[in-house]
Amino acid sequence: MAAVVVASPEVPADASQASGLSEAWAVEARHVGCYTGGKVAYCESSSILGCLCSEELHLVDADSKAPTRQVAQEGDGVLTFAIDPSGLNVCTSHRSGLLRHFSLGEKPTLVRSWRGHDQVVADVSFDATGALVATGSVDRTAKVWDFTGYFCTHNFKGHPGIVALARFHPARLQLATISDSEARLWDLESSQCVGVMKDHLASISSLCFGRVKTGIFELITGGRDQVVNVWKLEQKCSLARSIPVFENVEGVAAVPIKGLRQMCIDGQGHGAFGDWLRKDAKPPPYVVFTVGNKGLVRVWNPVDGKAIASQESPHAAKGELRQVHCLDTAGGTKLLTVGEDLNLMVWNLPDFQVCSHIMGHNEEIVHVQLIPEIAWPAATEGEAAKPTVSANRFVCIANDEHPRVVSCEGFSASLLRGHTDVVISCDVSPDGRWIATGGKDQSVRVWDAEHCRLACMLAGHAGAVSALSFAKRRPRNANIAAQQEQLPVLLVSASQDKTMKIWELPSAAKLAESSSNKAASSVKKSKVTVIAHAKEVNDVLVSPNNKLIASAGQDKLVRIWRFPEGDLLGECKGHRRGVWSVAFSPIDQVIASAAGDATVRLWNLKDYKAIRSFQGHSSAVLRVGFLSNGMQLMSSSVDGLLKLWHIRTAECAGTFEEHEGKVWCIDIIGNRMVSGGADSKLCVWRDSTQELEKQRQDERADTALKDSRIGLLVRDGKVEAALTLALDLNRPGQMRQILLDHTMDVVGRSMFRKHAPAAVEPAAAGSGVDANGTGGKKGAKKRARRAAAAASSKAEDTPIEGSDIDLRRWVLSLETNQLEKLIELLEQWNSNRRMAPLAQMLFGILLLSVPPQRLRALEGINATCGNVLSYSSRHMARVESLLQKTFLFDLVLQSSLGLAIEDGAEKDSDATEKEGSGAEVALKRTMDVLLGAADDDEDDEDAEAAAEEAEEDASEEDEIVEALDAVAKTAAPERKRRKKAGS
Repeated sequence: MAAVVVASPEVPADASQASGLSEAWAVEARHVGCYTGGKVAYCESSSILGCLCSEELHLVDADSKAPTRQVAQEGDGVLTFAIDPSGLNVCTSHRSGLLRHFSLGEKPTLVRSWRGHDQVVADVSFDATGALVATGSVDRTAKVWDFTGYFCTHNFKGHPGIVALARFHPARLQLATISDSEARLWDLESSQCVGVMKDHLASISSLCFGRVKTGIFELITGGRDQVVNVWKLEQKCSLARSIPVFENVEGVAAVPIKGLRQMCIDGQGHGAFGDWLRKDAKPPPYVVFTVGNKGLVRVWNPVDGKAIASQESPHAAKGELRQVHCLDTAGGTKLLTVGEDLNLMVWNLPDFQVCSHIMGHNEEIVHVQLIPEIAWPAATEGEAAKPTVSANRFVCIANDEHPRVVSCEGFSASLLRGHTDVVISCDVSPDGRWIATGGKDQSVRVWDAEHCRLACMLAGHAGAVSALSFAKRRPRNANIAAQQEQLPVLLVSASQDKTMKIWELPSAAKLAESSSNKAASSVKKSKVTVIAHAKEVNDVLVSPNNKLIASAGQDKLVRIWRFPEGDLLGECKGHRRGVWSVAFSPIDQVIASAAGDATVRLWNLKDYKAIRSFQGHSSAVLRVGFLSNGMQLMSSSVDGLLKLWHIRTAECAGTFEEHEGKVWCIDIIGNRMVSGGADSKLCVWRDSTQELEKQRQDERADTALKDSRIGLLVRDGKVEAALTLALDLNRPGQMRQILLDHTMDVVGRSMFRKHAPAAVEPAAAGSGVDANGTGGKKGAKKRARRAAAAASSKAEDTPIEGSDIDLRRWVLSLETNQLEKLIELLEQWNSNRRMAPLAQMLFGILLLSVPPQRLRALEGINATCGNVLSYSSRHMARVESLLQKTFLFDLVLQSSLGLAIEDGAEKDSDATEKEGSGAEVALKRTMDVLLGAADDDEDDEDAEAAAEEAEEDASEEDEIVEALDAVAKTAAPERKRRKKAGS
């Protein structure tokens, strides 16, 4: 099946697309259906229409025709339902056999569930007060329930089969039930059966009550024995009238006529039904409407059994009808019919005409096309001003014989009735006045788009009409448009019979006259007929300047023809599968094609060669169209995706996923697009590029504002608040910088505190006098080392002055979600070699500060711990390897120190020997570490301690010897002086 999708030519850019390329499209409205079969019920007080859709209850606003709420229970489908008279509650029956009470607020809520029958409940209904609920079941019983207390008040047995229908008497405490061909009336006061009605010969399909006068009603039953029976409930359920209708009756409805008669007397109401209401001197209190398999809605007089009027069914699927309901029980002005096509029609009485259409279910949407609306510029604006083109309606083809004209807002629809078989193709004239449709009945019909009336019929194809295209050149101003009213309308059609025809229709003025007179003109012969392709023709399209025709076929070719002569100009070869769609560029001499080989190709119309290939879809591409700027393409595919392409780069600018199956069709006008697919979903899209750009600008401004706030907090010394804000805003870079600055500041202050005291001691030791008045370089060094160690220990125990952040306090101040974000961030940092030390530090603080109970409650903490331990083991192995390599530096440094000359003083042989032995010790220790010494850490520590003690003893001995030498040197001159004096 094929349909035409045309990128609207010469559409002026809308204000929202003044410049730049499109980036994003958003769904503005969607229609997914509200009825797939089953019961339909109406509540007059709230104007709510209840419909079953895929075992869910959909509540539809009868005024706006749009679904508003859904009632469903997960895993337990809804089989039937009843809405109470107030419209505030609903009772549903489910597959599990349970009955459920839902309150219908803004969001339906479950109030109570209870088991009503041993088997599945087939029907549910409320009484006039809403206090009682009746249920009929497969277990052949009918029960009455107190809806406030959820207990059974009556249990009626006696039916021979399934109780399919149960309805309360409108004025009495009585219940009418239906089982196969038998009807029974039960009295609730006596709990007895007061009447058995068995005059039907086949199963009864529906029942209703007709009001005779106040408090007195008659029961009307319709059956598949092609008979409607009227029963007098006041006389022991006697048969009052049996009306043969000569069709299987699927639905009956009793409509009061008192108000309708007065409306007809006042001048309203036309046709046979209105005439009867005006002329009948003694009309009955009500009339009976019936629907069935013959596709007719008929009106019957219940008194004499005569047919009053009939109307052809507006429904598709050969017009078969399944239900009929009176929506206005007091005035009788509205009627609802439900068709086999799963659509709902609202009729206006007494005109007996369809006034609105509710799309219940569309099956596959095979074609959609927007209807352009042109606003011509004022004469004062000059000839340079271009018309404004918009689109608020579109044509929808849903694999049946009745195309629909659908509103983009609310999805209200009007039918184009006339085709006798499934319609598969459509096109709209560039001025939006005419709609052409073609289908499997091998005919083409042209419709008035405004009034949805037939204007012209074309016949001549020997196969299903698969593609249509009007001439696409749009008049520049209103004057030219008025002049073209008298020119013939040209239309191109293609068929599965492999031919392409060019038709010359009557002028627009004559078509409008035919439509208004309801006398459609007919064209029997086309102007040009050519064999377009070797296989079925899938698409045809006229160029924006009305000079060329492009056709696409299953023979993998795109052919270019002269318009309107129909001469072949060239072929575009390259696709490996059949070509489904073609589209002309509105600004350049190129054409795009979509094919079953999952590609979109761009062809040059000068040499008919491919200049671009767009690849990205995973399945056949079904439709392609140019955006109004001419620089981008939109395509749809079997994979359910819509893709936006840049023509210059052949790159995909965006992918839009809304449909769940094949996207058969798309159409674009300005900044609006509509799409339909095999999932029966209709989507109206709008170009949201400006909104996206505005959102980006707002985000950038907000980000800059918050980033500056983080900097201000750091500058004001509120580092913890800055860290929290950076964490909330997902600013890992700023968090890292703040933490690194804090870490370096702490390290710097610690180093200053450690080394400041050590700088004073050497100065004091430089005098060569120790605390006891003794001197010595080695003693000074030893004292300096001891002073530095004491200062370091004191610095570690003393808090750093000016510290403005406590990481433990900050971690404890975080909320649960913030803590989860922090752990996730640290997990990422831990996987980075450069960030791992910082992550390990924070992990240590976190594990020491946060209670284990709180850590266990965090989401995903087990997986996080596993990942952290995995990376931490790698980091630890790397640190150990680096630590081993540092001992080589120790070896080199300690060996070189053994050969160095300290302060220019000569070293004696003893010192040299000792330092040499120190180098040997250093070499041994280094090799032990690198080669893996057998001694454990404690032995190494003992050896180091012994070596340090030996070195300290040697130093003390040296100091003593030096002191004795100094004393001897000082005493020698004194002895010499005394010796000279004595001599």
